[in-house]
Amino acid sequence: MVYAVYIAAVLGALAVYLILPHGRSWGKVGALLGLAALAGFIVLGLREMTADQAPGFFYYTFTVIAIAAAVRVITHARPVYSALYFVMVVLSSAGLLVLLQAEFMAFAMVIIYGGAILVTYMFVIMLATLPVSSKEPDTAAEYDTHAREPLLAAVMGFALIAAMGNVLFAEGGLPEAAPTRDAAVARVEANLRAMPGKFDSPSALAKLESVMKANGLIEPNEKVKGVDVSRGFDEGQIEVVTPGSADGGESAQHYVAFDADLLNEVVANIDFVGLNLFQTHTLGIELAGVILLMAMVGAIVIAQRKLPHGSPPDRPTSGPAES
Repeated sequence: MVYAVYIAAVLGALAVYLILPHGRSWGKVGALLGLAALAGFIVLGLREMTADQAPGFFYYTFTVIAIAAAVRVITHARPVYSALYFVMVVLSSAGLLVLLQAEFMAFAMVIIYGGAILVTYMFVIMLATLPVSSKEPDTAAEYDTHAREPLLAAVMGFALIAAMGNVLFAEGGLPEAAPTRDAAVARVEANLRAMPGKFDSPSALAKLESVMKANGLIEPNEKVKGVDVSRGFDEGQIEVVTPGSADGGESAQHYVAFDADLLNEVVANIDFVGLNLFQTHTLGIELAGVILLMAMVGAIVIAQRKLPHGSPPDRPTSGPAES
């Protein structure tokens, strides 16, 4: 298995070396070798997974788009198109993070890299890559058409990939950190007490009720009345009511305890991120807000027009110019 990882890494390195711009037209051969290396890594991943662990269609779609766009970022001769391919890498990586239920990381990646850094790159690229002459506006510079160290870059990059693949596909793989039951119970109880108003709305209770019925935790005719986080974890916090019979029977009431799986289904990952940010990183958030406010005020001050003392500002004239 490990030798197969090394073979796929060698094919990938050779493919990237042939595709990199160095004055030779080996792009088609490199593309075929790259597809073979990518297929090899996918087959190796599928062999290590069971039927219920195999990723779906969107995982492979985002993965192929991200890898292909990343290759074009470093092989395209025009920096503007490389930046646009980088947008595809960011969006595809964000899609993979959404599949992993890491919504905050996905949104932050799109906002920071796609919205701020990439826009800055685009402005710098458009201002710096001026055409050589008006007769040849598409002429690119030599450092864009010829890679400086293509062989060294391909070898170093895929040596890192081979080392990571050796860890992932070696016998035993990555160790799984299984938390103890006491630690999981303490985490669930702490999260519940940190957001006492999470289940006050009817929509949140309806979602909790549907998830509990789908998992077989309550009967189809039972209703979730509310959540009492002040109760002990072992006593149960979810108040469940069983309607009485049609002949006037009284309703029965009992409590069901949360567990880690149920809490993860009814509480979004972004809620846990918000709790962590505002409970343990309050000072960092406040400092970030102050810095952004100072940057905005500084930008306004710098952008102001400075006029000589006593001279009125220029005003556009609406009528014809006077002689």
